[in-house]
This record gives sequence, structure tokens and C-alpha cells, in this order.
Amino acid sequence: MESKKRLILVITFLFVLQFALGLGLQPRAEAKELKIAVITALSGAGAEWGRGVLHGAELAAEEVNAKGGLNIGGEKYSFKIVAYDDKYTGAGGAAAAHKAIYEDKVNIIIGSISSASVLAFQDLTEKNKVLVLANSWARDVLKPEKPYSFRMFMSSTQLAPGIAQWVRKLYPDIKTAVTVAPNDASGWSVAEDYVKSYEDAGIKVISKEFPERGTKDYYPMLNRIKAKNPGLIQDGALGVGAVAILTKQIRELDLKALPVGGATIDPDLFVKLCGKKEAEGFIYPSIFDVNSKKPIVVNFLKSFKKKYGEKATITYVDPSFYDATNLLFAALEKAKSTDSTKVRDALETIRQFEGVNGKLEFGGKETYGIDHQLYQSYYIAQIKDGRETTLGWVR
Repeated sequence: MESKKRLILVITFLFVLQFALGLGLQPRAEAKELKIAVITALSGAGAEWGRGVLHGAELAAEEVNAKGGLNIGGEKYSFKIVAYDDKYTGAGGAAAAHKAIYEDKVNIIIGSISSASVLAFQDLTEKNKVLVLANSWARDVLKPEKPYSFRMFMSSTQLAPGIAQWVRKLYPDIKTAVTVAPNDASGWSVAEDYVKSYEDAGIKVISKEFPERGTKDYYPMLNRIKAKNPGLIQDGALGVGAVAILTKQIRELDLKALPVGGATIDPDLFVKLCGKKEAEGFIYPSIFDVNSKKPIVVNFLKSFKKKYGEKATITYVDPSFYDATNLLFAALEKAKSTDSTKVRDALETIRQFEGVNGKLEFGGKETYGIDHQLYQSYYIAQIKDGRETTLGWVR
């Protein structure tokens, strides 16, 4: 009798199981894991920006993973972000890429912000068909001969013309300028962009200065500049800490030149480092409006503070690479494959994408010979009474 009951229970269980499977209630298959390398400056001169690349990628990946992963060609994938510190150097970038490709077997790299790093590893990534989503500002990062490389943030090539035109509009009496850019591949490229943009705007660049990254004492250079009496001093993306020191020393030497930033900064951090009085009037480009009430911005800030803390410094890089990573996910879905060539091709077909930084689109063929430059709107900001104010939007 007992054996009969057991048989009935087994038959009943099998019937229920078969019914459940027929309804598609079978246990969910575990998602495959796809490694994505993030090569960035986590130490060294560019660390304040470099951490933003990792933060943005981490936040985007965690959101997708929390939802059960991404459907790529009918299979679920979760994402593992593997971070490598290139120390903002070419040697560090080359070593990191070699490890990522040959040891960790990745075919997608996010980063770096360092031009020296990206230029050092591009031969390796292009040869191995590894997709690179960089933030390096050097012009040579994008070329038709480098079809697997994309720039996921606007460089000085895109920002400089708008800044020069706005300075010309706001300060029509300014006739001369001096550029101050770091003595490396990024700085040389940035200086070239600003020289051209100011010359096009009718403002003559009378000197180009290239201090080493990490410089704390700009007084000797500024005393030479003071003798030339320029109308403005253009920062060439020195970094928020360095440009705060530069601006403070410009004020202390009583230079009459207008200080202008070459890259987006954290305004609160800049004022704190520079001093409220010394920061007054500083002009710079910005893409990320931290005071925006858009749900996508509010949610991003909430996630950022939850993970990194209420007092964590946020730069323009964090939301930019959150957007860049989500763009990558969209391309993976569209490609229905993790093959880097198919993902590259899919990325090229995404004409517009709504991100934290607004509408994003690829272009740049007229400048670089290939449409691998990400474009977005940006605004010109100025520090007034210790706070950021918006002067106007570009594009």
C-alpha cells in the first residue's frame, strides 16, 4: 500500500513538473559572465579624472546585473568590470592592455583618459580587434586606420571653438591670450586646439606654456606671462586641482588676465581649492548639470552617492562613462553578439542615444576621417559668488 502511495506521488510530481516546463516555468539558466576591462588612472597625475571612468562603468554594470543581466543574442550575460591602473603613463597603459588581452582574455576596453596610455596600447588593441572606448584627447587616437577605437567624450577639438566664441562675445576688448597646457601628448593636442580657436575668433595667442603635470609653483611662468600683459590665460586641461592652483596664483600676482578653463570641472571643489574670492569670474565648459531635475540625472546622482558616499567628488567623467557603458550595452544588444567587430558595427549605427548628459551621437569624419567621436551639447559656465552659473549653451 505504501509503495502504491509513493508511486502515485512520483507520478503526480512528474506530471506537475512537465506541466510547469510546458508553461515555461523551468529554472532560469545562470547568466554568462562577460569581462570588460577598465584601463584608467587610479593613481598619478590624472587620478581625479581616472576614477570617474571606473565609477561610471561600475554603476552602469551594477544596474544591468541587478536586473538579471543583458539579453545578447538570446542568452543572458552579466558583466564583470576588471580595473587596471595605468598610472596615467604610456608604459602603464601598454602593460595593462597586455594583461587584459592575453591573460584576462577581454575584447572590450573602457578607457583610458591618458593619451599616452591609449596611444601606447592601440597597436595591440587594433591588431587583436579589441574594442576601445576611450576619453583620451589626443587627435591621433581617432583615425580610419584605428577602426576599433572610439572617443566617448568631447575633447578640446569640440569644446575650444565654443569657448573662444563665448569669450569673444562676453569680453570684446580682449585681444591676446596665453595657453597653459601640460607637457604631454594631451597637453600638446589641447594647446593646438585652443590656439586655432582663439585665432579664428580674432584673439592672438602670444605665448604657449607647457608646465609639467604635478606643478605646484606657477609663479616663475606667470611672472614671464605678466610682462606680456595678455587679455586671458587659457588652461589646457591641467585638471581641477592644478587649474585651481594656477588661478589662485594668477590672482595673487594681480594679473589682469581672465582665467579660462579648458575642461569641465567640479565647481564646488574648484572654489574650495582656489578660494571664493580668487575663483570669481572663472569661465569653463561643462556638460553635466548637477542641479538638473531630469529623472535620469537625479537617479544617477542617487546611485553615485549611495555607492561612493555623500562626500565623494563627482567629475564630468563619471556620468560620461556611465553613458558610454550604457551605449556599449545598447550596442551589444543590437549586435546580438559579443564579437568585437559586430559590436563595433552596431555602435556605429546608433545615431542618437539619451543619456545622463542628454542626447549623444557619433560623428567626426570631417575631422578624424571616421565617425567615432561622440558629440553632445555643452554649456559655458562661470563662477559667480562661489557658485556655478550658466552663461549659455553650445550646440
